[in-house]
Amino acid sequence: MFKNLIDKIQENYFVSFIYLYILLMPWNFSNAQMGVLSIILLIWWLILGKENNYFSRLKNIFKFKPLIILILFLLWSYLSLLWTEDFEWAKISLKYYKYYWIIIPIIFTTLSEEEAKNTFYIFIVSLGIYALFSLSIAIGIIDIIDCSTSPNCQSNPRGILPYAIVSPYMAIATLSAGVIAFYTKSKNNQRFFTIISIFSFMALCINNGRAGQLAFLITLIILFLLYWRQLFNFKFIFAFLFIIILSIGLLTSSGKLNRMTNAFQELQDIEKKEYSGSFGMRAYLCKAGIALIPNHPIVGAGAGDNINEFILYTETHPSNATWLRSYHNQHLDTLTKYGIIGYLLLWGSVFSLLYSLRKKKKYFTLALIFFSITFFDSLADILLLMKPFNNIFILVFLLFSIISFSKKESN
Repeated sequence: MFKNLIDKIQENYFVSFIYLYILLMPWNFSNAQMGVLSIILLIWWLILGKENNYFSRLKNIFKFKPLIILILFLLWSYLSLLWTEDFEWAKISLKYYKYYWIIIPIIFTTLSEEEAKNTFYIFIVSLGIYALFSLSIAIGIIDIIDCSTSPNCQSNPRGILPYAIVSPYMAIATLSAGVIAFYTKSKNNQRFFTIISIFSFMALCINNGRAGQLAFLITLIILFLLYWRQLFNFKFIFAFLFIIILSIGLLTSSGKLNRMTNAFQELQDIEKKEYSGSFGMRAYLCKAGIALIPNHPIVGAGAGDNINEFILYTETHPSNATWLRSYHNQHLDTLTKYGIIGYLLLWGSVFSLLYSLRKKKKYFTLALIFFSITFFDSLADILLLMKPFNNIFILVFLLFSIISFSKKESN
């Protein structure tokens, strides 16, 4: 795996730059990072496009159904400007898609199937490095500015990103690296990705993101239900139970299980407590979102008006959560903005992609892990509207699209 990757780097400097682009993307070192690197990528692609037939491959985008559906979702998002009134808020909502128009044509026309696989492995390696970074903060090897100002830094070693991003990162890396190690034939690669999986699992358990931790457990159960018949043996059952028990043990020892317990306690008598606490506030937001969906069930309120409608709702439904200006739920955010049409286009593209990968077991499993964790984590966060996960979502979608489309073309 790594020998082929090094050979590719030596052969094609443009693809090598894409690898670097992907390696750095999960870290988001500065606000300018994505913009500067994307402009370099676009200019380089335009220079090489004619000579390498990148431009002629653009038509392939419209031959792959999952990508067409996703592009229709993006177009529907912009079309919603026709029935929204708050253009300032709409610009904030739509800015999270701005790099999609660079990433989609460049990645899909440039990378081969093998390069797309390499790129996904690089992405997981990047998450593994972040896991090591997080663990180093937890044990005091690394001290960052946040640690000097926050007494809880080591008990929530999120590093340079919010824990709402770090936890799904670690959940994705834990399971994906484990699957890659399971399928690879090289002993060295098995050891390498097993270490990434272990470090990521430890980082997942010591960070504060409850949504990511629950998404991890739900996804693990889904994988067990899908594959227990094919892999049914003592080792498989033991490994599954061991991970569950170890997760509970690490969450308990790090004090994170108490946060889970407190969250469920917040949900008891939430109306009497006026929706106080993190989960209480999310319950209020969920109640508000469900109440507002019927206002525009088919097309939504538009990219700019769903929060304004929430503010009006809070005026007649007072609580401790009325100061919030986000649904903290990607599903409700999408439904209130773009209606049932937008919601079905967004998640329909994901299910269509998974269906197209169904005969490629390894990559179907890896795609399922990523999108399952994204789906369930999004019940508690607007994950697709958070940097840099918004760009990671389209990147991973494209990588699996290339893998699926290349197989379709070869057939």
